[in-house]
Amino acid sequence: MNYRNLKLENIGGVSRVVIDRPPMNAVSPELLEELIDVFDMLAKRHETRCILLTGAGERAFSAGADLKATSTDGDLPTRFRDLGRALLDKIELHPKPVVAAIRGWCIGGGFAIAMACDVRLASSTAKFRTADAYVGVVPSWGMSLTRLAHYIGRNRCMDMLMLGDDIDADAAFKLGLVTSVTPDEAFDGEVERVTKRLASGSPIVFRSIKEAVRAQYWDSPAAARIAELRWSEISSASEDYKEGRRAFAEKRAPVFTGA
Repeated sequence: MNYRNLKLENIGGVSRVVIDRPPMNAVSPELLEELIDVFDMLAKRHETRCILLTGAGERAFSAGADLKATSTDGDLPTRFRDLGRALLDKIELHPKPVVAAIRGWCIGGGFAIAMACDVRLASSTAKFRTADAYVGVVPSWGMSLTRLAHYIGRNRCMDMLMLGDDIDADAAFKLGLVTSVTPDEAFDGEVERVTKRLASGSPIVFRSIKEAVRAQYWDSPAAARIAELRWSEISSASEDYKEGRRAFAEKRAPVFTGA
């Protein structure tokens, strides 16, 4: 598939997906379709061990919905909602670690996409907004009203959604929205460091982490326990398990293959 709204670059074990819709990387139905397609493709690409998702330029990771491309006519709003919900599920259920690198504004649908990622790295320039109540829109992608309270707790979630204040990078870190905040001049280096580290980890263990942690709030602790036991059995029978033990004994870095 040729992407009109994305750029894709594969470097070693890291696949870099860039939302490229100037000037603010606004979200359209076409962009969502392309993101779903690229995540599907990268799930099957053996060489990809970690996915980096970011926005082009310095102004925004994504400043939310493209209002011109998401009019209220016909079934477009329903399609836009369904695509957004499908993408968030795709990211959370993806077999590989997904990292969001956030510069500038991260609003609305862009906020939802970034928060669904497994690791969320923020530049000191990052700014977040969840002010849907002040534009008369019910957030319906399964993030602000569904996942966010599980991510950061009920009270913090209510403060964000009710007050709708702009949140800078340091405040986002204190809320637990982002993994870390790095000065912008050092941000690219930090993103490279984190993605390279994730690309060297065990694919089987990463899949177990993602599935079991999601099950904790999506299903139940009992479902997470079942996933834990199943993945433990898969891991114990894998070549990566043997490689990890060998590498530890030989005092070297393991070379995992996902087998």
